[in-house]
Amino acid sequence: MPPARRRPWASLSGRIALGAMAGLVVAAVLFAAIAVSLIRGEATDQARGELDRQSRAVAGLVSERAATALSTGAAFSTREPIGNLEELAGPGTRLYYVGLALTPGADDPTGGLPGTVGRDIDPTVLVREGSQEFAFTPPGATTPTFAAAAPVIVSNRYLGAVVLTRPQAEVSASWGDVLGSVLLAVALGLLVAVALVLWITRRATRPLRDLEQAARRVAEGDLAAEVHEGGAEELDAVARSFNAMVRQLARRDRVAREFLMRVTHDLRTPLTAIRGHALALADGVVPDDAVPRSLGAIASEANRLEGLVTDLLDLARLDADRFRMNLTRVEGTEPLRAAADAMSSTAEAEGIALVTDLGDLPVVVTDPDRVQQIIGNLLGNAIRWTPPGGTVAVSARERPGGGIIAEVRDTGPGIEPAMREAVFEPFRSLEAPDGHVGSGLGLAIARQLARTLGGDLGVSDAAAGGACFTLLLPAEAPARNDGEPPPDSDGGSPDASPVTAG
Repeated sequence: MPPARRRPWASLSGRIALGAMAGLVVAAVLFAAIAVSLIRGEATDQARGELDRQSRAVAGLVSERAATALSTGAAFSTREPIGNLEELAGPGTRLYYVGLALTPGADDPTGGLPGTVGRDIDPTVLVREGSQEFAFTPPGATTPTFAAAAPVIVSNRYLGAVVLTRPQAEVSASWGDVLGSVLLAVALGLLVAVALVLWITRRATRPLRDLEQAARRVAEGDLAAEVHEGGAEELDAVARSFNAMVRQLARRDRVAREFLMRVTHDLRTPLTAIRGHALALADGVVPDDAVPRSLGAIASEANRLEGLVTDLLDLARLDADRFRMNLTRVEGTEPLRAAADAMSSTAEAEGIALVTDLGDLPVVVTDPDRVQQIIGNLLGNAIRWTPPGGTVAVSARERPGGGIIAEVRDTGPGIEPAMREAVFEPFRSLEAPDGHVGSGLGLAIARQLARTLGGDLGVSDAAAGGACFTLLLPAEAPARNDGEPPPDSDGGSPDASPVTAG
């Protein structure tokens, strides 16, 4: 059944796209506001600079005409000295004159210029700088008026100043001409950025969609599903982890199937033998002197079945963290020596020398039965993989900081480095030199037991060749508060029992 279609803003790509677009819109608004402000300021500066240049030009014309008028005695007025002022200086520009009357009896040329403005004009600055810029607010106005003054000089004598004024509205009006262009550029840039965000977001999240589809295929049982790499580093790391997980699941599934077939065979063989002997005994075809042998075979095969079932139960309880531990103070050598004594007859029957070097070990708080179970399992594996005439050695020493380090070494073929972790995986078993293939549970249970006791179990190369299994045990195993495990089906408790080597 296909997944329900979600709203765009509910998906990761949708949220990333919406967040990016919101950021782009805010950035575009800020850009437009800053751009308009800068353009407006630049336009104002340019207009005031132009007003200053115009005041200098008009002052020069006034100075020339004033000089001519004074030399000829002709009438002269500064009211309109150069014709249409708006054509020269732009709309809204007004001309004022402040200073000595150039023509006696002429009208007041100031034309309403506030007296305070005239008093603010500094002749010294005008003569030295050639002009003076300032601004004032006319009576009754709400916005300032920009002004530029330039000196009127005749025969190196300062007579007054020509003042050109222009309202701020006229000076700042030019920014509106570019506002449309700015907004158009912002809109086009925003559209391009949004398109890129959508494309990049879709491309960036495509590996996640592929991962979702692959995970759905794995959930449906397709353990061959993998995700292609080639995206961002983080997504490639997720893809590699997913592919490794799927390959591990496929390998475990394959190993579990092989285990089931092997366990089925191992269960069927003793059951067939038990049934054969039982039928023979029931039919009375077994001679009286052979009855004990048949009963012994039945008991042996039953013990074999019990060992296999016990292994399975132990592994299940360890995985469920419901394995009971009976912690007690014990001499460190006791469980190790007990395990070696229990396996000595097996080693002798195989023609293998079993050597122990335990020395003096400290007292530890642990479960001695489980320690004996771990060492017994390691010895069983070592004996199985050691050729006749070889040696299996058990040694132990005190662990720095408290505890025990126990080692089981053999002179067998050893374990390849690539397989040293795999041998501790459930259901992983190889064919021994004698042709025996175990259930693949022994070493897995041994490591789980070691870790439950607060230690660990690892494997390396032995100094004389072969494998060296190292058991680390703390001075005091951690207490477990998981309560009593459920009783066995027969009402008994799960006593410690040797693990089938594998």
